[in-house]
Amino acid sequence: MGLPPPLWDLLVCALLFAGWVLLLLLVAVARGAEDPSGVPGRLAPWQYVLAALAVAIYLLTAVRGVPESPGHLWARAAGGDGRDGDLRRGFQLVVPTVVVTVAVALVAGMTVPLPAAVPEAASTSTTPTADDEVPTETPPTTPDPDTPTPTVSDDPEARRRTQAEAVDALLSESIASRGDLATAIAAVGECRDLNRSLGLLDGVTRQRRTQRDQAEALTVDALTDGPAMRSHLVSAFTYAGDADAAYAAWTRRSISSGCSLDANWRRGNQLSEQSQKAKNEFLRRWNPIAVSRGLPTRTSKEI
Repeated sequence: MGLPPPLWDLLVCALLFAGWVLLLLLVAVARGAEDPSGVPGRLAPWQYVLAALAVAIYLLTAVRGVPESPGHLWARAAGGDGRDGDLRRGFQLVVPTVVVTVAVALVAGMTVPLPAAVPEAASTSTTPTADDEVPTETPPTTPDPDTPTPTVSDDPEARRRTQAEAVDALLSESIASRGDLATAIAAVGECRDLNRSLGLLDGVTRQRRTQRDQAEALTVDALTDGPAMRSHLVSAFTYAGDADAAYAAWTRRSISSGCSLDANWRRGNQLSEQSQKAKNEFLRRWNPIAVSRGLPTRTSKEI
């Protein structure tokens, strides 16, 4: 190729670094990274130091080997005046550096934090899709002042209406914090805004605990299958609160020890799935009641 020995050595250094990046990306993909192009930007400084160490080992080998460094040997062979075994000797000198490069690439690939996908059960969107039923408001009716109004305790129909409206009000209240939850989980998964996300998750956890207590206090004896319906709603809030607490613990560990998907994150996903199942069981009982009372039906994304 006609390159002077120093350029041969620099070319080898560039190839070593490129190989390091390629290998760590392959390891990250094997761990589940969906977008490997974003992985290098998530490397910690010490991981780059490891890569620099591999290159430094090669340069040290080259300097100590002058005039028999790999670059000198390959330049001489490429120039046509090489000795027997120059190419083989050059590769033998590079082997230790290649081994170190592979080792540090494996370490970097196994330890770099990957972007976290937002769990389906925890992801939120208040925009209805084509498959979601759009809640509609029932216009209020004005009672006739001349018509005597029975008390709730004396009128079974009034009791059913009052109890159904109390359930509906709690469901409407529970929607508000879903956006905060999705925002926080997405941010922690991208290793940004960690302190703000922790505050959001702690706040959502407290709200879920309060909503669980409110669900337990609901009077539903006048509603069809009311006690079972309430039990599933309480379970949904309980699992959701526990999931949010697990995500908060994941965030705390990310703040103190670096971003990665840990046991807290996996526990949060599992609890979110349990909450989803409980919500589906609740909705199977609630939506027919909502229809009969003129209240909006809901999907699992709307509670």
